[in-house]
Amino acid sequence: MYLLWLSLNVFRKCLRLGRLPHYIIEGVNLFDGKLSKVKQKRLLVYVDSMIKDNLQDVFHIDIDNTGRRLRACSMRRFVHGGEQRRVSICNSISLLLKYDCVTTFLSRLMDTICLLSSNNTFEEDMPHVLRNALECYRNSRLKTAALKFIKYVHAFQNSIQSSECLRLGHVVNSGTVSRFQYSLNSDVASGRLKLASVLYCGGNLQAAVRVLEDVERRYHSNVKAVCGWRGNGGKDIMISGNTETQFAFCVSFFRQELYCIPFILLFEMNRNRFEDELDERSYNEHKWMLSAEVDALPFLYYLQYLTYEGLGERYNQLRALEVLELYLGDNRNKLFHQETAINFLGHCYEMEEDYEAALHYYRESLRWGNKNNAANWHLARVHPIIYGNIF
Repeated sequence: MYLLWLSLNVFRKCLRLGRLPHYIIEGVNLFDGKLSKVKQKRLLVYVDSMIKDNLQDVFHIDIDNTGRRLRACSMRRFVHGGEQRRVSICNSISLLLKYDCVTTFLSRLMDTICLLSSNNTFEEDMPHVLRNALECYRNSRLKTAALKFIKYVHAFQNSIQSSECLRLGHVVNSGTVSRFQYSLNSDVASGRLKLASVLYCGGNLQAAVRVLEDVERRYHSNVKAVCGWRGNGGKDIMISGNTETQFAFCVSFFRQELYCIPFILLFEMNRNRFEDELDERSYNEHKWMLSAEVDALPFLYYLQYLTYEGLGERYNQLRALEVLELYLGDNRNKLFHQETAINFLGHCYEMEEDYEAALHYYRESLRWGNKNNAANWHLARVHPIIYGNIF
């Protein structure tokens, strides 16, 4: 595996340079006539992700049962000795319980935030909610949950203040931005992505890039996504024996945050094109479908695409698009809001003026639900651009 890692690092360097020298004949580039520049870029993104993910893809190679044999060797080494096996099982159970606790906590948190956002007096209610949380913080059994709750509500409050500032045409001041730091560690990504969205919408693109790069560094292969609205689909990907797993919450934006989100998310807050679609919603969906809910990683790549576009950094912009497309094309990546992530990809291609590709992805999004899906709005917008008729 180490030799493979070394080889891939050399290959990555060649892909970056766009040149693969011949072993014997000097001046010959083996890429010429075999791999186009576009394919080289795509391959670079894939090889780069393989290296960053510690070569986990190798364990899924079906040819000659390579992946299965490697997993078997790895498992034999891992479970060698009864004590080590016992510790591994205990750690797995501990991690599963931790996941359940985080999911339950996030679900109840989102219920509270949703209730706050639907009330016209939410600004007056917010201090009362925080006071109750502080009371819970004094209870040693509730201390950890209360602290996470306070951080998340604090981030929501900062985001609302930033949105109001941008609505009035003001610059988001450094004081407001600095207050985000107190809520950044509520999880791996959601607080930082909210801050990056505020910075992007406020025109502070360089700062947004730095925050997004930080999220990308933190979001390693052991991070597990958690959603407060759509079940607990992450249980099947728990890693045995790892007690250090971190969690990434889905990112939620409510109507009070309209001015600090990319405009495409406004459609997510108005998913239904027709009134009868409202009747299709479950009780739970009625609560969250008035907000915009997105998985952290697809939103990270989408924000990178938008931010690099604003900075005129075309290479990085296209890299973000390729990473997003590769991520969504990998069936091993389980998302809670798949339709929204695919809508992001469709909008990227729309910005590229590749309207056929945009239509393709918006239609693909409908496979994950043809009602209460913002893709219907996007199809209605893009269809006349291509065909010149009413959708």
